[in-house]
Amino acid sequence: MRWAQRPGGASARAYRGHRRYRPAVAAQRHRGAAARRVTAPRTIAVLHPGAMGAGMARVLKGAGHRVLCGLEGRSEETRRRAERAGLISISMPQLAAEADIALSVVAPSAAQEVADQLLAAGFRGLLIEANAIRPALCHAIAERVRAAGGQVVDASIMGPPPTQSVTQPTRLYLSGPPPCVDIATELFMSTAALHVTKLGAELGKASALKLAQSVVQKASRALALLGHALADRHGLSAQLAAEARRWPHPASDPERFSSVAGRSWRWGDELRDAAQELREAGLPPELATDAAALFDLLAGFEGGQPAVDDIFRALTDGSAEP
Repeated sequence: MRWAQRPGGASARAYRGHRRYRPAVAAQRHRGAAARRVTAPRTIAVLHPGAMGAGMARVLKGAGHRVLCGLEGRSEETRRRAERAGLISISMPQLAAEADIALSVVAPSAAQEVADQLLAAGFRGLLIEANAIRPALCHAIAERVRAAGGQVVDASIMGPPPTQSVTQPTRLYLSGPPPCVDIATELFMSTAALHVTKLGAELGKASALKLAQSVVQKASRALALLGHALADRHGLSAQLAAEARRWPHPASDPERFSSVAGRSWRWGDELRDAAQELREAGLPPELATDAAALFDLLAGFEGGQPAVDDIFRALTDGSAEP
Protein backbone atom coordinates (compact mmCIF):
# COMPACT_ATOMS: atom_id res chain seq x y z
CA MET A 1 0.00 0.00 0.00
CA ARG A 2 1.52 3.30 -1.03
CA TRP A 3 1.67 5.90 1.68
CA ALA A 4 0.01 8.67 -0.33
CA GLN A 5 -2.98 6.63 -1.53
CA ARG A 6 -6.37 7.17 0.10
CA PRO A 7 -8.73 4.38 -1.00
CA GLY A 8 -12.43 4.43 -0.18
CA GLY A 9 -14.92 1.86 1.17
CA ALA A 10 -13.58 -1.38 2.60
CA SER A 11 -10.13 -0.54 1.33
CA ALA A 12 -10.25 2.64 3.39
CA ARG A 13 -10.96 0.63 6.53
CA ALA A 14 -7.99 -1.61 5.77
CA TYR A 15 -5.84 1.44 5.05
CA ARG A 16 -6.71 2.92 8.43
CA GLY A 17 -5.11 -0.12 9.95
CA HIS A 18 -1.88 0.60 8.12
CA ARG A 19 0.78 2.07 10.42
CA ARG A 20 1.31 5.15 8.25
CA TYR A 21 -2.33 6.19 8.35
CA ARG A 22 -2.92 9.35 10.35
CA PRO A 23 -6.62 10.21 10.95
CA ALA A 24 -5.73 13.85 11.68
CA VAL A 25 -3.98 14.13 8.32
CA ALA A 26 -6.88 12.53 6.45
CA ALA A 27 -9.37 14.82 8.21
CA GLN A 28 -7.40 17.99 7.58
CA ARG A 29 -8.07 17.75 3.84
CA HIS A 30 -11.71 18.41 4.59
CA ARG A 31 -11.13 21.37 6.88
CA GLY A 32 -10.34 25.00 6.19
CA ALA A 33 -7.25 27.09 6.77
CA ALA A 34 -4.04 25.79 8.28
CA ALA A 35 -4.66 27.95 11.34
CA ARG A 36 -7.45 25.58 12.39
CA ARG A 37 -5.31 22.45 12.14
CA VAL A 38 -3.82 20.71 15.12
CA THR A 39 -0.46 19.09 14.47
CA ALA A 40 -0.21 15.55 15.84
CA PRO A 41 3.27 14.52 17.02
CA ARG A 42 5.31 12.93 14.22
CA THR A 43 8.29 10.62 14.09
CA ILE A 44 10.86 12.38 11.91
CA ALA A 45 14.23 11.18 10.67
CA VAL A 46 16.79 13.95 10.13
CA LEU A 47 19.60 13.05 7.73
CA HIS A 48 22.01 14.27 8.87
CA PRO A 49 22.50 16.43 11.97
CA GLY A 50 25.08 18.83 10.58
CA ALA A 51 24.79 22.50 11.55
CA MET A 52 21.54 23.03 9.61
CA GLY A 53 20.16 19.54 10.19
CA ALA A 54 20.75 19.74 13.94
CA GLY A 55 19.09 23.15 14.06
CA MET A 56 16.03 21.84 12.20
CA ALA A 57 15.93 18.77 14.44
CA ARG A 58 16.14 20.85 17.61
CA VAL A 59 13.17 23.09 16.78
CA LEU A 60 11.08 20.12 15.59
CA LYS A 61 11.83 18.27 18.80
CA GLY A 62 10.93 21.41 20.73
CA ALA A 63 7.56 21.42 18.95
CA GLY A 64 6.80 18.00 20.42
CA HIS A 65 7.88 15.69 17.60
CA ARG A 66 10.00 12.56 18.01
CA VAL A 67 13.22 13.11 16.06
CA LEU A 68 15.57 10.32 14.98
CA CYS A 69 18.95 10.27 13.30
CA GLY A 70 21.49 7.74 12.06
CA LEU A 71 25.09 8.37 13.06
CA GLU A 72 26.87 5.41 11.49
CA GLY A 73 29.96 6.72 9.70
CA ARG A 74 29.35 10.30 10.86
CA SER A 75 32.04 12.55 12.33
CA GLU A 76 32.59 13.11 16.03
CA GLU A 77 31.39 16.71 15.66
CA THR A 78 28.13 15.47 14.10
CA ARG A 79 27.71 13.07 17.01
CA ARG A 80 28.18 15.90 19.48
CA ARG A 81 25.64 18.05 17.64
CA ALA A 82 23.11 15.20 17.71
CA GLU A 83 23.68 14.72 21.42
CA ARG A 84 23.25 18.44 22.14
CA ALA A 85 20.03 18.44 20.13
CA GLY A 86 18.71 15.48 22.12
CA LEU A 87 18.28 13.27 19.04
CA ILE A 88 17.64 9.53 19.19
CA SER A 89 20.35 7.67 17.26
CA ILE A 90 19.35 4.32 15.76
CA SER A 91 20.37 2.14 12.82
CA MET A 92 19.23 3.00 9.31
CA PRO A 93 16.83 0.00 9.08
CA GLN A 94 15.24 1.01 12.41
CA LEU A 95 15.05 4.61 11.30
CA ALA A 96 13.35 3.63 8.02
CA ALA A 97 10.84 1.45 9.89
CA GLU A 98 9.93 3.96 12.58
CA ALA A 99 9.93 7.33 10.79
CA ASP A 100 6.96 8.41 8.72
CA ILE A 101 8.75 11.58 7.54
CA ALA A 102 12.43 11.96 6.60
CA LEU A 103 14.17 15.34 6.25
CA SER A 104 17.32 15.25 4.12
CA VAL A 105 19.77 18.10 4.83
CA VAL A 106 23.21 17.08 3.53
CA ALA A 107 25.86 18.37 1.15
CA PRO A 108 24.48 18.55 -2.42
CA SER A 109 26.87 15.86 -3.63
CA ALA A 110 25.49 13.40 -1.04
CA ALA A 111 21.76 13.94 -1.67
CA GLN A 112 21.29 11.03 -4.10
CA GLU A 113 23.34 8.62 -1.98
CA VAL A 114 21.43 9.44 1.20
CA ALA A 115 18.07 8.98 -0.54
CA ASP A 116 19.23 5.62 -1.94
CA GLN A 117 20.42 4.48 1.51
CA LEU A 118 17.09 5.43 3.02
CA LEU A 119 15.14 3.52 0.37
CA ALA A 120 17.43 0.50 0.60
CA ALA A 121 16.69 0.40 4.33
CA GLY A 122 12.97 0.14 3.56
CA PHE A 123 11.70 3.72 3.98
CA ARG A 124 8.30 4.25 2.35
CA GLY A 125 7.15 7.51 3.93
CA LEU A 126 7.41 11.17 2.97
CA LEU A 127 10.90 12.41 2.07
CA ILE A 128 11.39 16.17 2.41
CA GLU A 129 14.32 16.80 0.06
CA ALA A 130 15.85 20.01 1.46
CA ASN A 131 19.26 19.99 -0.23
CA ALA A 132 20.73 22.60 -2.58
CA ILE A 133 20.41 20.45 -5.69
CA ARG A 134 19.28 20.92 -9.27
CA PRO A 135 15.58 20.44 -10.08
CA ALA A 136 16.53 17.57 -12.38
CA LEU A 137 18.16 15.68 -9.51
CA CYS A 138 15.15 16.39 -7.31
CA HIS A 139 12.93 14.80 -9.98
CA ALA A 140 15.26 11.79 -10.25
CA ILE A 141 15.17 11.25 -6.48
CA ALA A 142 11.38 11.65 -6.48
CA GLU A 143 11.01 8.98 -9.18
CA ARG A 144 12.97 6.49 -7.07
CA VAL A 145 11.02 7.31 -3.93
CA ARG A 146 7.65 7.04 -5.66
CA ALA A 147 8.66 3.75 -7.28
CA ALA A 148 9.38 2.40 -3.79
CA GLY A 149 5.97 3.54 -2.51
CA GLY A 150 6.83 6.87 -0.89
CA GLN A 151 6.40 10.54 -1.75
CA VAL A 152 8.66 13.59 -2.00
CA VAL A 153 8.36 17.28 -1.17
CA ASP A 154 10.96 19.63 -2.65
CA ALA A 155 12.26 22.12 -0.06
CA SER A 156 14.83 24.88 0.16
CA ILE A 157 16.12 26.42 3.38
CA MET A 158 17.18 30.06 3.45
CA GLY A 159 19.04 31.71 6.29
CA PRO A 160 21.01 30.40 9.27
CA PRO A 161 20.12 27.25 11.23
CA PRO A 162 16.87 27.88 13.12
CA THR A 163 16.73 28.54 16.83
CA GLN A 164 13.84 29.41 19.11
CA SER A 165 15.50 32.70 20.08
CA VAL A 166 16.00 34.35 16.67
CA THR A 167 13.97 37.44 15.84
CA GLN A 168 13.88 36.49 12.15
CA PRO A 169 12.77 32.88 11.52
CA THR A 170 14.61 30.68 9.03
CA ARG A 171 12.74 30.64 5.71
CA LEU A 172 11.54 27.37 4.23
CA TYR A 173 10.13 27.09 0.69
CA LEU A 174 8.13 24.03 -0.37
CA SER A 175 6.88 22.67 -3.69
CA GLY A 176 5.34 19.40 -4.83
CA PRO A 177 2.07 17.43 -4.67
CA PRO A 178 -0.40 19.53 -2.62
CA PRO A 179 -1.39 16.83 -0.07
CA CYS A 180 2.27 16.18 0.73
CA VAL A 181 3.17 19.89 0.81
CA ASP A 182 0.23 20.44 3.19
CA ILE A 183 1.63 17.80 5.55
CA ALA A 184 5.11 19.33 5.41
CA THR A 185 3.68 22.82 5.92
CA GLU A 186 1.75 21.72 8.98
CA LEU A 187 4.85 20.02 10.35
CA PHE A 188 7.12 23.06 9.99
CA MET A 189 4.49 25.55 11.10
CA SER A 190 4.38 23.76 14.44
CA THR A 191 7.43 25.86 15.41
CA ALA A 192 7.77 29.65 15.34
CA ALA A 193 11.44 29.30 14.34
CA LEU A 194 10.48 28.56 10.72
CA HIS A 195 8.59 30.64 8.18
CA VAL A 196 7.00 28.49 5.46
CA THR A 197 6.10 29.55 1.90
CA LYS A 198 4.40 27.26 -0.61
CA LEU A 199 5.62 27.59 -4.21
CA GLY A 200 3.00 25.43 -5.89
CA ALA A 201 2.55 21.85 -7.06
CA GLU A 202 5.53 21.72 -9.45
CA LEU A 203 8.31 19.59 -7.99
CA GLY A 204 11.69 21.28 -8.42
CA LYS A 205 10.59 24.88 -7.88
CA ALA A 206 12.07 25.04 -4.39
CA SER A 207 15.37 23.63 -5.69
CA ALA A 208 15.41 26.17 -8.51
CA LEU A 209 14.88 29.01 -6.04
CA LYS A 210 17.77 27.79 -3.89
CA LEU A 211 20.15 27.71 -6.87
CA ALA A 212 19.07 31.19 -7.94
CA GLN A 213 19.67 32.42 -4.39
CA SER A 214 23.10 30.75 -4.42
CA VAL A 215 24.11 32.76 -7.49
CA VAL A 216 22.99 36.03 -5.89
CA GLN A 217 24.31 35.44 -2.37
CA LYS A 218 27.33 33.18 -2.66
CA ALA A 219 28.73 34.50 -5.92
CA SER A 220 28.63 38.02 -4.45
CA ARG A 221 30.66 36.75 -1.50
CA ALA A 222 33.16 35.22 -3.89
CA LEU A 223 33.56 38.59 -5.61
CA ALA A 224 33.98 40.28 -2.22
CA LEU A 225 36.70 37.79 -1.27
CA LEU A 226 38.47 38.27 -4.56
CA GLY A 227 38.32 42.07 -4.39
CA HIS A 228 39.72 42.13 -0.86
CA ALA A 229 42.48 39.67 -1.75
CA LEU A 230 43.52 42.06 -4.54
CA ALA A 231 43.24 45.14 -2.32
CA ASP A 232 45.25 43.42 0.42
CA ARG A 233 48.23 43.02 -1.92
CA HIS A 234 48.43 46.82 -1.93
CA GLY A 235 47.55 47.32 1.73
CA LEU A 236 44.14 48.70 0.83
CA SER A 237 41.70 46.20 2.30
CA ALA A 238 40.53 48.64 5.00
CA GLN A 239 39.88 51.34 2.41
CA LEU A 240 37.90 48.93 0.22
CA ALA A 241 35.80 47.89 3.23
CA ALA A 242 35.10 51.52 4.08
CA GLU A 243 33.97 52.17 0.53
CA ALA A 244 31.80 49.02 0.46
CA ARG A 245 30.06 50.13 3.66
CA ARG A 246 28.46 52.92 1.68
CA TRP A 247 26.08 50.30 0.26
CA PRO A 248 24.92 46.88 1.53
CA HIS A 249 27.59 44.47 0.28
CA PRO A 250 29.50 41.42 1.61
CA ALA A 251 32.74 43.35 1.06
CA SER A 252 31.77 45.86 3.76
CA ASP A 253 32.74 43.48 6.60
CA PRO A 254 35.91 41.46 5.82
CA GLU A 255 35.89 39.88 9.30
CA ARG A 256 32.91 37.80 8.17
CA PHE A 257 35.13 36.11 5.56
CA SER A 258 36.18 33.72 8.32
CA SER A 259 32.66 32.30 8.51
CA VAL A 260 32.44 32.23 4.70
CA ALA A 261 35.67 30.21 4.45
CA GLY A 262 34.48 27.71 7.05
CA ARG A 263 31.36 26.98 5.01
CA SER A 264 32.80 27.21 1.50
CA TRP A 265 33.52 23.47 1.26
CA ARG A 266 29.90 22.80 0.30
CA TRP A 267 29.34 25.88 -1.87
CA GLY A 268 31.48 24.73 -4.80
CA ASP A 269 29.12 21.89 -5.78
CA GLU A 270 26.12 24.13 -5.16
CA LEU A 271 27.42 26.80 -7.54
CA ARG A 272 28.42 24.20 -10.16
CA ASP A 273 24.82 23.00 -10.15
CA ALA A 274 23.74 26.63 -10.49
CA ALA A 275 26.15 27.05 -13.42
CA GLN A 276 24.67 24.01 -15.17
CA GLU A 277 21.17 25.37 -14.64
CA LEU A 278 22.27 28.74 -16.08
CA ARG A 279 23.86 27.00 -19.06
CA GLU A 280 20.70 25.02 -19.82
CA ALA A 281 18.67 28.23 -19.56
CA GLY A 282 20.88 29.85 -22.22
CA LEU A 283 22.53 32.17 -19.69
CA PRO A 284 26.28 32.70 -19.16
CA PRO A 285 27.50 30.24 -16.49
CA GLU A 286 31.07 31.50 -16.09
CA LEU A 287 30.54 33.69 -13.02
CA ALA A 288 29.01 30.83 -11.04
CA THR A 289 31.70 28.42 -12.30
CA ASP A 290 34.54 30.75 -11.33
CA ALA A 291 32.96 31.44 -7.93
CA ALA A 292 32.80 27.66 -7.37
CA ALA A 293 36.50 27.35 -8.21
CA LEU A 294 37.31 30.10 -5.71
CA PHE A 295 35.40 28.34 -2.93
CA ASP A 296 37.17 25.08 -3.81
CA LEU A 297 40.44 26.77 -2.86
CA LEU A 298 39.05 27.38 0.64
CA ALA A 299 37.54 23.90 1.15
CA GLY A 300 40.39 22.93 3.48
CA PHE A 301 39.01 25.37 6.07
CA GLU A 302 35.88 23.23 6.51
CA GLY A 303 34.26 23.92 9.87
CA GLY A 304 37.03 26.32 10.91
CA GLN A 305 37.34 30.03 11.62
CA PRO A 306 40.53 31.02 9.76
CA ALA A 307 42.11 34.43 10.03
CA VAL A 308 41.48 36.76 7.11
CA ASP A 309 45.21 36.77 6.22
CA ASP A 310 45.16 32.96 6.01
CA ILE A 311 42.16 33.13 3.67
CA PHE A 312 43.92 35.56 1.34
CA ARG A 313 47.04 33.37 1.45
CA ALA A 314 44.99 30.31 0.46
CA LEU A 315 43.56 32.18 -2.52
CA THR A 316 47.08 33.13 -3.59
CA ASP A 317 48.80 29.79 -2.90
CA GLY A 318 45.91 27.57 -3.96
CA SER A 319 45.68 25.59 -0.71
CA ALA A 320 43.99 26.00 2.64
CA GLU A 321 45.17 24.63 5.96
CA PRO A 322 42.73 24.70 8.91
